[in-house]
Amino acid sequence: MSNGLRPASVRRERILPPVALYLLSFVFGLATSACSLFMARPPAITEPIKLIAVMPIMRVEPSSATPSPDGPPLAPDAERVVTAEVYGVLSSSSRWRFVPDLAVSPALAHVPASGDLASRAQALGKAVGADAVLIGSVFKYRERVGTEYGARQPAAVGFTLQLISVSSGHPLWSGTFDQAQQALSTNLFNWWQFWQGGPRWFSAAEFTRLGAERLLDNLAEQLGW
Repeated sequence: MSNGLRPASVRRERILPPVALYLLSFVFGLATSACSLFMARPPAITEPIKLIAVMPIMRVEPSSATPSPDGPPLAPDAERVVTAEVYGVLSSSSRWRFVPDLAVSPALAHVPASGDLASRAQALGKAVGADAVLIGSVFKYRERVGTEYGARQPAAVGFTLQLISVSSGHPLWSGTFDQAQQALSTNLFNWWQFWQGGPRWFSAAEFTRLGAERLLDNLAEQLGW
């Protein structure tokens, strides 16, 4: 006569359905990603930095003349969008102490156009009283094709940021963001995109903002801000 209880082996089989296994894989991915971030953390910046300025992001045209089937790798006005998103991240938190862009623009008019970028950054920093200057370049900026919930082609963005010391002209920090958005089911290591931006396909500007947040968060840690 049955007592109405299922065998223990059957009960154990039902404890971990496919969804639970997927969640365990997801958590493992988070842990692995977090460990890699901690291991890759660069040394802290020891030079005292109290105020930074931002030079407009430069545009770096791709060297290949072969057209891409996905469209131009660097859309028009990409450098302006990246610059605007960097300022947007800086102004979103009180921990950042930076020179407003309205003060940078007139100062740039008196910075010589010749010379290397680090020297020009030094000149700008001295003109606005900054301790360091953030420079950068964008080499990829491809817009999403489709809607935020049904993209045929995801946004792809690639840019580099670098912090230059005004006193020495030497680089203090650098970071690069170069990604095309992927579905979470394709790559669990991209969990941070959906954690910050929600489960949807981003525009290129939105993806740039996420990349700038990621890089500048790392810079803030190195500065101790």
